[in-house]
Amino acid sequence: MSPATLEERVARLETIVEEIRSERLREPGREDWRATIGVFADDPIAKEIIDEALRHRNEERKQLAQ
Repeated sequence: MSPATLEERVARLETIVEEIRSERLREPGREDWRATIGVFADDPIAKEIIDEALRHRNEERKQLAQ
């Protein structure tokens, strides 16, 4: 068996990396949610979205209470 060329080795590594990436996307681990904490801190657009969602929720609650 002859040693693999550099191109063959790189191609094999790329295949392995893609397999690992696709596995991680399919099956998140139990602790993955911790990586997202604080991602939108101090983000004015995220704050606007949250404020609008809360306003909408409160309006729905008022309508249901009537």
